[in-house]
Amino acid sequence: MNAFESIIEELDAIQDPKQLIGEIFQRFGKKAAIGTSGQLTGVVMIDMAEAAGVTPRVFTIDTQRLFPETYQLFEEIEKKYGIRVEKFGPDPQKIQNMIQEHGEYLFFDSKEKQEYCCHLRKVEPNERALATLDVWLTGLRADQSAARAETPRFQIITEGKEKRPILKVAPLIDWTEAQLRDYAKKEGVPVHALLNWNQNGWYYESLGCVICTTPIGPHESRRAGRWRWFKEDADKECGLHVPPKKDEI
Repeated sequence: MNAFESIIEELDAIQDPKQLIGEIFQRFGKKAAIGTSGQLTGVVMIDMAEAAGVTPRVFTIDTQRLFPETYQLFEEIEKKYGIRVEKFGPDPQKIQNMIQEHGEYLFFDSKEKQEYCCHLRKVEPNERALATLDVWLTGLRADQSAARAETPRFQIITEGKEKRPILKVAPLIDWTEAQLRDYAKKEGVPVHALLNWNQNGWYYESLGCVICTTPIGPHESRRAGRWRWFKEDADKECGLHVPPKKDEI
């Protein structure tokens, strides 16, 4: 039996997300971390960790293409909670080579090139972050997209060439946007400025890189604003969160 399997059984008995997050950090310390891009879910998890009496390790993937408001939010988080948001960025030489070969805006050309850009700017830095962890707490929620609807609360993934197991946890998997908003308002959680932006019914739901993220309309899906130039039913994922196979759930 994988060592994490027995741990999952114990953690799964904890239904309250604040208690769950607190227990994870008490058990794993700095080998556990909350990964966040500035969305509501990640910041709420940070607040819950503090409320549970633990100081969480927090990291983000700095693609070097984030909104100015995103960097501002991280500063607010660091000030409010007295923590440092660790930033993992892409390999500068690989980015330079990519731009020289394909151009700066290669993600417009094809899905393959968009995924290539995301791989260098997001996936590889995320892999470096995971190399330092045993537990990765994510802000995935079932209501974010059809691809994420089957996301389990606990999932054992593998990292690196050694295929080292990592426990991936989505403590707020069943929470709704309304629940997050209510919690953030009640507890004074910092909220990304663009998540409060609304113009004629258009608003930001999913946040990523500048250009690759646009507002969505009232009747569009949550991730319609990501890579808008692709078809609505296209796979709107960057590669960080690959939906698990049925036998992995």
